[in-house]
Amino acid sequence: MRVDDEEEQVPYEQGYIPVHSYRSHSDNTTSGPTTLLAPYVTAGVEKELKMAKAYVTAHQIKEESKEEEWDVRMVAEYGDEIFAYMRDLEVRMLPNAHYMDDQIEIQWPMRSVLMDWLVQVHHMLCLLPETLFLAVNYIDRFLSVKAVPLGKLQLVGATALFVAAKYEDIDCPSVQDIVYTVNSGYSVHEILQAARFMLSMLHFELGWPSPMSFLYRIGKADYYDLETRTLAKYFLEVTLLDERFVSSPSSFLAAGAYSISRLFLGKGNWTFAHIHYSGYTLSQLRPLIKTLFECCQYPRKHHSAVYEKYATPKYQQSSTFVAGKMATGLTLTRLYAGDVRRDISCVLTDDMLGRYQAPRNLIPI
Repeated sequence: MRVDDEEEQVPYEQGYIPVHSYRSHSDNTTSGPTTLLAPYVTAGVEKELKMAKAYVTAHQIKEESKEEEWDVRMVAEYGDEIFAYMRDLEVRMLPNAHYMDDQIEIQWPMRSVLMDWLVQVHHMLCLLPETLFLAVNYIDRFLSVKAVPLGKLQLVGATALFVAAKYEDIDCPSVQDIVYTVNSGYSVHEILQAARFMLSMLHFELGWPSPMSFLYRIGKADYYDLETRTLAKYFLEVTLLDERFVSSPSSFLAAGAYSISRLFLGKGNWTFAHIHYSGYTLSQLRPLIKTLFECCQYPRKHHSAVYEKYATPKYQQSSTFVAGKMATGLTLTRLYAGDVRRDISCVLTDDMLGRYQAPRNLIPI
């Protein structure tokens, strides 16, 4: 089905569109219907994407072309084909957005607790960012096809991290390390048995493209600006604890996280270069940006482990930076207008949030 009216929402060929689930009462949402954020396409969007591609191609200088040829990470010669394949793969390997309807003992708030714990364990083990996103995808896909009792939920999380680390990390943790993170709540035999079962339930399809790959490509529009990419990582990890993002494509989340990061940093508009390298226009990203903005209104309630992690100098104190902006009374309208009050310090006072404390000890859930 095709339409010309830009206000009409047309699903992608893969068929994913914004839908709604039952009312959520989790602290990690706004207590409204569980909105499943997914991009939409209109004739105007397709026109804008074509214009962006033409603009980038026409304005690319020879030096940039030569640089791309030597960028082994982006493999420019095959880049378009690779990312087109990844865009197809990310949709095929999405979890069922309504899988919690079929679970008997667990609910969305319990998933949020599991993700909070998983972020802590991942950080403690010093694993790659891709591993965390991969583990979350395994958990949600597994729960989409298997009803799990509450007593085994942490086993699912620990097993997913173990499998994801083996797939993604060079120096992956041993099974004994995983047993330690669950405070010996499960034995080595149980972890290995659970890993075999999880692999069979996932049909050994482990190569889901994480948002990090798409984030790096979008960064090309800003010459791989580290400040923007670090802040975008914070927003990406925020999405892990909120069920509204469970079935959002990773390329869409990466584009939204990068876009809102530029807004918070006051780095200008979403240009043709950003549209081309992300594959999304600003009109497509606005609903996602709005939801990410809401997630940061009460960060310690919504994503405490992620907040503490990104409050450290290693991550440029990204979480306190965003919280500082929000504490000034920043609205979404002012954010889009570029009014981020640069004259006001974004370092939070003790009266606002209390003194920063190191992440708490890992406690099995």
